[in-house]
Amino acid sequence: MGTQVSSFADDAARARILGAYDAAMAFWPEPRGQQDVATSFGSTRVHTYGGGPGTPVVLLHGQSATPAEWAPHVAALGEGRPVLAVDRVGEPGYSTQSAPITTAEETAIWLEEVLAGLGLERAHLVGHSYGGWVALNHAARKPARVASVAVYDPPRALAPLRAGFVLGAVASMVSGSEKFQRRWFTALIGDTGADPEEAEAQTHLSLEAMRGFRVRLLPPPRMSDEELRSVTAPALILLGGADRAMDSKRARERADRLIPDVRAEIVPGAGHGIPVKALNSRVPEFWREVEAAPGGHA
Repeated sequence: MGTQVSSFADDAARARILGAYDAAMAFWPEPRGQQDVATSFGSTRVHTYGGGPGTPVVLLHGQSATPAEWAPHVAALGEGRPVLAVDRVGEPGYSTQSAPITTAEETAIWLEEVLAGLGLERAHLVGHSYGGWVALNHAARKPARVASVAVYDPPRALAPLRAGFVLGAVASMVSGSEKFQRRWFTALIGDTGADPEEAEAQTHLSLEAMRGFRVRLLPPPRMSDEELRSVTAPALILLGGADRAMDSKRARERADRLIPDVRAEIVPGAGHGIPVKALNSRVPEFWREVEAAPGGHA
């Protein structure tokens, strides 16, 4: 079982990664709280912000990104509602994985236990990259608590990964060259419009995580046509027009064809990193649309 549980490479790597994590989380708005939720797969750290009567928002970060990546978005998404950013089990951070997560169903069971542990009857799920796949997978498998789902560039959920992306990712890791890894990563993310100092802190954290953390999670599998048709909650799919990871037009076409209540949109010029202005304006607008609809879900 141990080989199927994610872990830091060693104590030194753990210290470097958590130091970078804390530095990047310093860009989160205040007041920020945190709590740990017990699940069958390990203790899950959750960072919290804001409050109000609105339906809570649950943020699911990308691989090796941590909840720090939501720093430019938390205030905009948290107007009048609580924000809860989940530090996913099996990723480099303060959550502690104790059991393998090897299937899409187990991924959904883990998140359902987190939502239940937080006392959330309904929540808007927002995910980026791997976290976007987690959100869509949950909406398909455990829909009862899902008020809506909004994702940016969910890998393999809607379209396969580009061969060039896969080869580049492997080459950057085996090269051992920090310069090459940084160049590949920054080209993948693109210009998100985030504050440069904040973006650098997040880049440093992600590079440390990729070098010093052994991820043993399920690679995000392709979602079947049947699974996508099962996403009955209102869905917003945002896709980077210049994304190097997958074909955005192909992903949009499949989303439009299969997800019942979907708004699938391409953000011109955006890479795989979350475009700050686009997400901070479009996602709250989407929630207003959902809540204003007859029999609104929120």
